[in-house]
Amino acid sequence: MERILQDQPAKFGLLGFLLGVASLVVVVIQLSTLFEPQAQSTGSVIGEIAADIRQSATRALTGEPAPAPTPPPKDYGQIIIIAAMVMAGVAVVFGGLGIYWKEPHRLSYMAVGFGISAIVMQFVFWLALLICGVALLISIIGNLDSILGG
Repeated sequence: MERILQDQPAKFGLLGFLLGVASLVVVVIQLSTLFEPQAQSTGSVIGEIAADIRQSATRALTGEPAPAPTPPPKDYGQIIIIAAMVMAGVAVVFGGLGIYWKEPHRLSYMAVGFGISAIVMQFVFWLALLICGVALLISIIGNLDSILGG
């Protein structure tokens, strides 16, 4: 009887493991795209802002109506990261089901581990960026008098 239980394949554990690995890969790829170079240089963005201000001022002086705003391009980043977090949660659930149904434990434990790792990695990364941003703002505010020459 014991031999029959040991030969049972790990269905939930394997599926959870695959979902956990996929969610971890998606999170790593999504986090690495944050540091890609900008599409435009800062000078060209400032120039476009100045041109928009000039056009807006001339329209206001002549009484022309403002043009309809252009819709922003679709950003699928949020949808992708939500899907990755859902996959990570499902991986944890499948890993838990594999442990509950007494499947071979290795894949079930790894499914739970990869799922929780993807979720924790996402939140810890954003927490680290938030802490670095606050530290940068504190540094700028502390040195504001030397920056402005006062």
